[in-house]
Formats: sequence, C-alpha cells, structure tokens
Amino acid sequence: MLTRRNEPFPLEAVRDLLGVVRAIYAAAQQRGASRVELKRIARVGKQLSDAIDLAVSTRPDTVGHRAAWQHAEEATSHVMDLVDALTPAEPLLNAARSRVTGTSAALKKRREER
Repeated sequence: MLTRRNEPFPLEAVRDLLGVVRAIYAAAQQRGASRVELKRIARVGKQLSDAIDLAVSTRPDTVGHRAAWQHAEEATSHVMDLVDALTPAEPLLNAARSRVTGTSAALKKRREER
C-alpha cells in the first residue's frame, strides 16, 4: 500500500541524486566492476528515473504521485548501500567529469600540478 504524500515532490533533489548514482556507475565501470554490481547500481538509477517520470506526469495527491515518492524513498535507501565512509569521492568526480568532457586527462593533470 502506498503511503499518502501531500508534500511537493523534491524533483531537483532526486535529479541530483540520479546524477550521483550515474557517477557511481561510471566510476564502477571504469574500475572494472562486475556485471552484478553494475546491475545493482543501474537498478537504483532506474528507480530514481521512474520516480522522476512519475512525479512530472502526475499531480499531487494521486496514486502516481505517491508511487513517485515511494520509488524515490526506496532508491534513496539503496543508494546508501552503494557507498560507504571509505568510498573516495575522486573516482566519482573523475567519472562524472569524463562523461561531460569525454576525457579524464584534465583532472589527472590538475592533480599532478598540486
């Protein structure tokens, strides 16, 4: 059963979280993660994407809107399983940057200059 959620859906925050999950996926792919791990990350991203789709296509106080909230909340709890306190941020940022620029050389060069 879907819980009643009357608050506005946090669309921007969920989009931000989807971006983080995409960076986690790209970094995992770059380090040669297993198919199982990549599928697990992709499932979380799909849940966030589904939440966004539902949120923009439904009105508040509808079943679809409540489903959007449920997808977002479940995915958020699963995101916490993808990283831990020892997960470095640099590979995530490097992977995200690579997706934007097409190369990770700029970040590596900057690190060497330090």
